[in-house]
Amino acid sequence: MKNTLIISDTHFPYEHPDTFDFLEQAAYVYSLEEVKHTGDLVDNHAGSFHDTEYGTLSALEEHEMAYEKVQRLYKMFPKMDVVIGNHDAIPARKAKAAGLPQDTIKSYNDLYDTTWNWQDKIFFNIDKYNECLLVHTMSTNTLNNAKSHSHCSIQGHHHSNFGIEYFTDMNMIRWSMTVGCLINLNHPAFNYASGATMKRPVIGCGAIVDNQPRLLPMNLKPNGRWDGVV
Repeated sequence: MKNTLIISDTHFPYEHPDTFDFLEQAAYVYSLEEVKHTGDLVDNHAGSFHDTEYGTLSALEEHEMAYEKVQRLYKMFPKMDVVIGNHDAIPARKAKAAGLPQDTIKSYNDLYDTTWNWQDKIFFNIDKYNECLLVHTMSTNTLNNAKSHSHCSIQGHHHSNFGIEYFTDMNMIRWSMTVGCLINLNHPAFNYASGATMKRPVIGCGAIVDNQPRLLPMNLKPNGRWDGVV
């Protein structure tokens, strides 16, 4: 397969301030020709089923800013497969809870003026022997996800999980990858993850290079900004 960039959990408009520069550099350095997103492209904090945090935007402000960020990513990557994350699905879930008919709900491409391929999950071929499942999340242990279906597996959602694991079945070596997130660690929208018992998120993305998984951490300076190295 073509070398592929794996993006996860951008949570627009509350993304890390160096997200776009980091992704652009990663795509250049590793000659990444295709792009896939594991979901939670946008945050939809104002419409969440949880309490709204102080210091966040109104629903309209958040949507307008998220739209601008999505359009910036769309210009960078006009072709992209996107898995629908739990945050992406909040407007549709709210509409369903309110009893609105399905034909009143806009598609994701209509919401953000894109032509991306949005799916609940995405299967794709890595090579003639290996298939991979791209999901937002199945469980915190992505290795079990891969083992249960005898294929490779990629997921996001678990912001503090960033790793690759391998296993062998009767036929070959397979792998699973969890690719962290690209959120702004200090934004109030993520106060739910700031407790003493919560794990700190890992900022970065993933890639498939020469049919093998790669993790691309965003190395941060003490001030929280990217050091410019991929």
